[in-house]
Amino acid sequence: MNDEVFEVPPSNSLDLHHFKPNEVKALIDEFIWSCEQAGIREAEIIHGKGTGNMRELSHVVLKKHAKVKSFHLGGAENSQNWGKTSFVLIV
Repeated sequence: MNDEVFEVPPSNSLDLHHFKPNEVKALIDEFIWSCEQAGIREAEIIHGKGTGNMRELSHVVLKKHAKVKSFHLGGAENSQNWGKTSFVLIV
């Protein structure tokens, strides 16, 4: 096992496709924190279309998070994309 740590550059996108529902809250909390640290104020969570479970979980977390100003399904260029949710952080 290699103990080397690699720094990943900040991104404005979090893809939940490879995660379990019980990991969503911690992932989104960490993602929002990293966005704040990097000065990213608008970001997106890709939850997929599927059954809607990951979308609903994401929306619950975003709705309750004190740093989230607003969120909506889809993106700025395509509000009809229901496989992702975009959000804006409080400055």
